[in-house]
Amino acid sequence: TLIGNIPAAVERVRDPTFIQVLARENGCSYPATFSSPFGLPKDGTYLRKPTASVGGTGIIRWVGLDGKPCADGALWQEFVTGVPMSASLLVGPEGIEVLSVCRQLIGRGWCQAKQFSFCGAVELSNAGLKQDMRTRLLEFASALVERAGLMGLIGIDFIMPRKTTKDPIGKPIVLEVNPRPTATMELAERRTGRSQAGLHLSAYGFPLPTKSIAPTCGRDVCWGKAIVFAEKPVYVSLAFDRHLTRCASLMEDQSLGWPMVTDRPRCGTVIQAGHPISTIFASAQTPGNVLRSLREHVGEIVRVL
Repeated sequence: TLIGNIPAAVERVRDPTFIQVLARENGCSYPATFSSPFGLPKDGTYLRKPTASVGGTGIIRWVGLDGKPCADGALWQEFVTGVPMSASLLVGPEGIEVLSVCRQLIGRGWCQAKQFSFCGAVELSNAGLKQDMRTRLLEFASALVERAGLMGLIGIDFIMPRKTTKDPIGKPIVLEVNPRPTATMELAERRTGRSQAGLHLSAYGFPLPTKSIAPTCGRDVCWGKAIVFAEKPVYVSLAFDRHLTRCASLMEDQSLGWPMVTDRPRCGTVIQAGHPISTIFASAQTPGNVLRSLREHVGEIVRVL
């Protein structure tokens, strides 16, 4: 049995018009979005996004027909520049709690990821998001919860824009609402030791044990993750499996008891080009050091590919 938001709530937050109106009424922005490319420029200033997509799969810059229609339909959305971000929220009977704010890693070459593919995230410290932007996001989230009736763990993907003369305030640009637990939430779990699944169930009224069985947590550190993709078909040999084990051992000093290489493929598996190989984690005192550590460890893994 799945425990989460009802279909009507999910359908509502998947409606671009609903999110656009809600964002603009509550201190945020939303990119121009259309259900048809008719009349839109074909110079890459718009993106074609599948309406049923995960992790950026299938998103391309719109330059006209390419003979590859989206099986489940598509939207055309204005491409906006800035820093891709995500906010992880817990919605319960007592209100909304911000669990973490992360900088998303999108299309990073060192992860061997395609241009718009999600390939990880790095937690920001409390000072990493200005108070004005945090306030605007919470206003949007409060209206979202009230109007759509969301509960439990939810995520908001947004762009932190660079300030311009046109927008000196730098409003957060909402891209998408995920009415479910998201891929970045496990970073908060590693930092705090609070079970994200437990928080989600508790929001729906399920009684849970108060004692945490999580490994040692370090609330004064930041966590990050990077997903390594295959540039070409990769055969997972015993030698490569041992290489992953050795790489994991090199990260033990920052693990705090958590596994640092996860989603490990089975020996004998062939991973096709463009598919994920494994997920790498890192922790450090600052987001910048987390990112440097991730790059270093990912580089060590792909060195033998």
